[in-house]
Amino acid sequence: LIATTTWKVGGNTKGNMYNVTVKNTYTNEIVNPTESTTYDAKIGLMYVSDYGYAASPEAWTLNMSGYDNSTATNNNWMYMGLYEWTISRRSDYTYTAFDVIYFGDVNSDSVGRYIGVRPTFYLKSSVVLESGDGTIDNPYRISA
Repeated sequence: LIATTTWKVGGNTKGNMYNVTVKNTYTNEIVNPTESTTYDAKIGLMYVSDYGYAASPEAWTLNMSGYDNSTATNNNWMYMGLYEWTISRRSDYTYTAFDVIYFGDVNSDSVGRYIGVRPTFYLKSSVVLESGDGTIDNPYRISA
């Protein structure tokens, strides 16, 4: 049920990912990355913009560097209060990628650091939500 996805990993500069709103981050990360590098796989990591859009719409006007406040963290289903890598690399600095910092904002770090990863995937379009609300007591039930 997991779709093979073309992951866009061309990356962008820190200024084009960190000091802009999630809408601009998405554009710079997915629509107009610095390089058109991609790879096809079933499993990847979250994009910076995935994390940004997981917050409530009130946070979408904040720069990704400003996601360290309650507007962004209290209403973001992806926020876990941990260091986590994203799939997006920093194109203006070798061996560096973007990550989510434990207090909620986005930064970049050396890829040699030990930081958590969150496997991410997309479901095939034929998958249907049968029931559930995603809670532990009422998990999603899907079918194809």
